[in-house]
Amino acid sequence: MTTSIDPSDNTDGIGPSQHFLDTKQLAGALTLLGTADPVCVEVLTRLNLRVYPGEPGDRTAYVVLDVHGVSIGVKRRAGDLYLHVDTTETDDRLIAFEANGYGETDHPTNPS
Repeated sequence: MTTSIDPSDNTDGIGPSQHFLDTKQLAGALTLLGTADPVCVEVLTRLNLRVYPGEPGDRTAYVVLDVHGVSIGVKRRAGDLYLHVDTTETDDRLIAFEANGYGETDHPTNPS
């Protein structure tokens, strides 16, 4: 069964390839407004945001955020929420993960 992608969670007209946000340009625009917190501007200039079209059956596009040397991907599928974390560019050995305030669960990044 194929579920359509919810337009409220997806970008309209997304094509068959990756889309990305130029965060340096966004940070520059916020600075021109004069209301941007310098800490937020610094984070935005180092942020990378990519959007991929959803697969058949997904309810949303697949969004990947690169920050602090970690890639975090998320999409809503027909039956669940898919969350992917890639720490291969870091020396992190443990991810402390929490969902909905139920407490942290430790997940090793290299289970061997």
